[in-house]
Amino acid sequence: MALDRHFPKQTQERIAAAVRRAESASTGQVVPVVVERSEPYEEARWIAAVIGAALATALVEMGLRDPTVSEVLVFQLLLGVVGWFTGRLAPVERLLAGRRHQREAVAGRAEQAFFEHGLHQTREGTGVLIFASLREHRAVVIGDRGIHARVGDAEWQRAVDALVDGMRRGSPGQGFEAAIDLVGARLAEHFPRGDGRPVANELPDALNRDR
Repeated sequence: MALDRHFPKQTQERIAAAVRRAESASTGQVVPVVVERSEPYEEARWIAAVIGAALATALVEMGLRDPTVSEVLVFQLLLGVVGWFTGRLAPVERLLAGRRHQREAVAGRAEQAFFEHGLHQTREGTGVLIFASLREHRAVVIGDRGIHARVGDAEWQRAVDALVDGMRRGSPGQGFEAAIDLVGARLAEHFPRGDGRPVANELPDALNRDR
């Protein structure tokens, strides 16, 4: 599976170390989460099947002088099945699912992960989710109420870009490390530990590989 291939033990350890670095200079609570995909996108396969069937019809009409109904149906079925399986390929799926659908699916799955991992329950409202969806090559960073009031979404964009770049290069682990370091810098700027008082580590540092 993609999660096992891209995140071996050493990579997971480096990501956890990056989280500890980010939290060492601030009161933030960082949680990295990755999923293989945010939604099945079944419609992409059916669209590909319909395209395959339509292509079969055109090929039969051009290749046979007087095709029978049976011949047309057989070719439609064959290329429809080929199209369905082709729609399972990541580049084809991304194309047919559409950017807007993927953006909304990833945003919704990220919001779900935010609550699933308790980022809304930190003592000072300083939880930050760093979320990646591999199939879509999309990332989301969400800060809890205490963070968002001071930082907002715009300052997270560099972290999002770094994580997306890592996914596109086939190195999502490195993308996570870069994104976490960038988030840590923003947290240290806006939420420094200041007086050196200990800050409880309320959430686990390890990468969460959700299904």
